Amino acid sequence: MMLIAASTVFAQKTGVSGVAVSSADGSPLKGSTVMLRDQGLMGTTDISGGFRFSNAKAGDDYLLIMNPDGTVEGFPVTIIDGVITDMGNLKVTTAGNDERSYENRQAYQDFIFDESVLEDDEGMGQNIAALTGANDNVFYNTASYNFGPMYYRFRGYDSENQSVYLNGLRMNDLMRGRFTFNTFLGMTSRAFRNKTNTIGIAASDYAFGSIGGSTNYNTETQYYSPGFNGSVAYTNSNYYARVMATYSTGMKANGWAMTVSAIGRYSNEGVVEGTFYNSGGLFLSLEKVFNRNNMVYLTAFGGPTQRANGSATYQEAYDLTGTNLYNPNWGYQTQADGSQKKRAARIVETFDPTMMLTWIYKNNNTTITTSAAARWNFYSSSALNWYKANDPNPTYYRYLPSYYENDGEPTFQSDLVTYLWETDPNVRQINWDQLYQTNYLNNISNEKLPSEARSGSSYILENRVSNQRVLQLGTVINTRLSDIMTLQGGVSVNSTKATYYKTIRDLLGGEFWLDIDPFSDRDVTLNPNLLQNNLDDPNRRVGKGDKFGYYYDINAIQVTGWLQNSIILPHFDINYGVEIDYTQFQRDGKWRNGRNPNNSLGKGVLHSFDDAAVKAGVTYKIDGRNFIIGHAQYGTRAPKIESCYISPRIEDNSPADLTSERVLSGDITYQWNYRKFRGNITGFFTETSNGTERTSFFDDRYSTYTNFVLSKVKKHYKGVEIGMSYKITPSLTATFAGTYARYQYKNNPQGYRSIENGLQPDTTQTVYLKNYFLGSVPQTVFNLGFDYQAPWNIYINVNGTWQGDAYVNLSPVYHEAIPELWESFGNSTEELQAKIAELAMQDKLKSAFSLNVSIGKALYLRKCTLNFNVNINNVLNNRNVVTYAYQQSRLDTKNFNRDQYPNKFTYAQGIRIFANIGVRF
Repeated sequence: MMLIAASTVFAQKTGVSGVAVSSADGSPLKGSTVMLRDQGLMGTTDISGGFRFSNAKAGDDYLLIMNPDGTVEGFPVTIIDGVITDMGNLKVTTAGNDERSYENRQAYQDFIFDESVLEDDEGMGQNIAALTGANDNVFYNTASYNFGPMYYRFRGYDSENQSVYLNGLRMNDLMRGRFTFNTFLGMTSRAFRNKTNTIGIAASDYAFGSIGGSTNYNTETQYYSPGFNGSVAYTNSNYYARVMATYSTGMKANGWAMTVSAIGRYSNEGVVEGTFYNSGGLFLSLEKVFNRNNMVYLTAFGGPTQRANGSATYQEAYDLTGTNLYNPNWGYQTQADGSQKKRAARIVETFDPTMMLTWIYKNNNTTITTSAAARWNFYSSSALNWYKANDPNPTYYRYLPSYYENDGEPTFQSDLVTYLWETDPNVRQINWDQLYQTNYLNNISNEKLPSEARSGSSYILENRVSNQRVLQLGTVINTRLSDIMTLQGGVSVNSTKATYYKTIRDLLGGEFWLDIDPFSDRDVTLNPNLLQNNLDDPNRRVGKGDKFGYYYDINAIQVTGWLQNSIILPHFDINYGVEIDYTQFQRDGKWRNGRNPNNSLGKGVLHSFDDAAVKAGVTYKIDGRNFIIGHAQYGTRAPKIESCYISPRIEDNSPADLTSERVLSGDITYQWNYRKFRGNITGFFTETSNGTERTSFFDDRYSTYTNFVLSKVKKHYKGVEIGMSYKITPSLTATFAGTYARYQYKNNPQGYRSIENGLQPDTTQTVYLKNYFLGSVPQTVFNLGFDYQAPWNIYINVNGTWQGDAYVNLSPVYHEAIPELWESFGNSTEELQAKIAELAMQDKLKSAFSLNVSIGKALYLRKCTLNFNVNINNVLNNRNVVTYAYQQSRLDTKNFNRDQYPNKFTYAQGIRIFANIGVRF
């Protein structure tokens, strides 16, 4: 059908064409009814918001665009005989996207993305999927802003299932499969304001998309409103101050246009004690229009961010300190003048400079967008490291009162530790002075020793670095074959070089650090080479800024092509498409590691995957108010590259059964749109199989770090979504949105364990996860809200959200066969089964309710417009809301006491305020 359509030549006729876009953010309005009022010709906008009439009569007419939400916009038009008059982009105001409510939501959206970064001790950092903005879908619009305070993820998907594009190029990185919104530097409400959202597996005109939806940000310069736009914001969360300014020239008579934007975010200490936030960024969009068919624009942005993070910890530590915002990652350090200053150990530093050049070719029927980009992603995270010394983490389980209890009963020692925790900050926080003192004593001992016998630092602060260099090239074509048919397609190439290593950030007063594995020296007599991180430079002494520990690259390339056909008929909208991918990657070790000298240095196995996917969608228009919409997709995709290596820091080793992941997804929606009442009900189902997941943790059984890869993982995501909006009065609207879903493992995958100190061989075992729930995502959510468009340009929103059915993230060590368990409880079948059920039990998190209030006002003055926005979340100050929880990978193999190593949690703060003042002129 596509070949026949593409080969057909349509004669030029008399008519009119254009694109309907939102007046708020420039996103295309698909599914709107378009009518030439005087001639009675009617049509529907396609997935890119486009429309065309080629059978009209010449003369003056009036074009009406009627949105499904009931709003109508009109535009006069003069139709010329023998010409298809192009009206360009027609800005239309839609319900809920008027200036007051839109400015309020957009100012808050930057803050949502800033808060979506989650860090913890077991490698799950930056794994929160943030929804990327409002849409006409009532459920999606509500979920984007109001499904808090737990970290809701759209349909339970992790963030690699959502794609983010910039001018048609996919920005998700190849290593982890996901996009980090910190790349946009908190400027999604200004510099990256113009965007197009696609929900789930619906069709888009810029990409094939992902099962969790996609967003394309458009930085074409001429679409920014001319003039100055500035804002100052205050919040009591990660940072407390934000300043942002944007200036656009608009399109000049000489064909040039420019937009510049700058942002700064700062906090010397956030709401979590011992944290801070410093960030700045610049943005430039520069465009030259050569003629009506050709234009080129440059997009460049970047800026450094430095932030100190908290981390998940035990409930016992929260109780001892009396706050659920306790942060163990800082302590007091004595200064030269005798004063004490807070110092953080977990500091994240990022810098993602990006440059992109885009060429757009347009004629009456076709738009071709070609972009080339270069990106440099610099990321480091600091942490304390130690050798032949005590663990400096104040929440190490041997430092807690519970360690000294006797069968749960207090003892003199536990009472003493409790007293110290409650009264001495050097006990409940990092004792920096003690770390320096230990290293200082080492220095004194070294003075009497020969150089080769000297010992280095017992404690250091290290940087764990992961950098990427990305080169991209892509083309997207969107062509109209007739009044009812369009064709979209594209091809792209992504070449990525990722580099991983550690450096010394601070020797903490010591002379040097010995570059050996601190967990291998217990049995060094068995094989002395096990100690060495680099056999070709053994026992190397490293100082500040030097690389140590591990050093390797992963080189990857991905080529993608896709094609899609869309047809708009009187009662049906139909789309179908196909995507093919080729992915190739290879580890390149820079050092010969002593734990695996024959499989660590140089280029390893070349992995390659050929993948394809098909999808289709249909909308049945029962009438102008009621629709039935269905989508389906099936295909394969390459596994996440970082998950494919079991222990990449020491060897090139992957699961033997590494294959592409299979994805089957579908949804069906009933949608209605009446003047006062609109909404949608959606049922969805997704199955992913042959998935690969990787975790790292400290394993007490082997006293070393362990890497664990799950292979052949199958998951189900299924549920119902409902969103309804009812206009009680012209100024008051009630909105309800909710979801009831189940996100579960559906098989028992294979687990591959690799012990990093090399003292135990790699093992393979079955991990029993079938029917357990995916963790830290609420599976039942309900929200009720009221929007009031008050007099004097005031917008008020009040909404309450209830979230429940969230579970703890599971550790594989509690879900595999444990031989010691049979030895301890094998004499009684009932006792053994009870102990297995106890250890394998998945804890459920408490349900949470939050009440939120949002107020915005626009003040129109003679030469400028002022916007005032205030969002107050968790008005009831609920401080017991768990946002993330995971099961430790420590296992008590002596008594098999499940409470010996309890779960770790992070909590939401209480009342959270975001206040913003903006000015435009």
